Amino acid sequence: MLECEQCGREVLFPFGCCYCRKAFCSEHVLPEKHRCPKLYQELKYWYQKKKAMKGEIPKSRKFVSPILAFCIILIFSSAIIAHTSYHLGSRELRDPTYQEALQFIESDQTDKNLYKEGKYTCANFAKDFKNNALKAGYRCGYVLVFSPDWTHALNCFNTTDYELIFIEPQEDEIVTLTIGQPYWDRTKYTPRYQGRTYNDTVTSFLINW
Repeated sequence: MLECEQCGREVLFPFGCCYCRKAFCSEHVLPEKHRCPKLYQELKYWYQKKKAMKGEIPKSRKFVSPILAFCIILIFSSAIIAHTSYHLGSRELRDPTYQEALQFIESDQTDKNLYKEGKYTCANFAKDFKNNALKAGYRCGYVLVFSPDWTHALNCFNTTDYELIFIEPQEDEIVTLTIGQPYWDRTKYTPRYQGRTYNDTVTSFLINW
């Protein structure tokens, strides 16, 4: 069980801060609640840029930071997962075998949903996949993946006869998660967002069981 980085309380369902990438309880997950140094660095950066440009903010910067928006989505998604897990607490969950995990992945319909920017993203895919696994009686992890330019959500199973496997719920694919290595398979995908490439090298990840 993880401990909140701010108050030290043990947390069954920790929340991840998208700025400093540490685990917190629900009371301290918001950046301002744990005085997140990364948040203040970003706010200082934008303030200095605004001041230097004499109050004129480029059009592209009038929108909410994609990282901040993603962080908000993850907070709400994690809260929903915690709520669902609590109500399923009376039902005994177990880790699946590797074959059971493959069968569940094949039968689950989460990958049929359509990705919609700002409305139904990787956080929603991972949330729905986990909730479906819990309903099927399987213990399933909600995984937050961090990289220098990007944050992503996926799932995992700790199979009883094989090993910990990571699942990309948008494609029903078993993926490899290695610190220091790119997340996306370069033979299939090129990491691009709004026409620009980004660094998807995995720097850390957090599993919420």
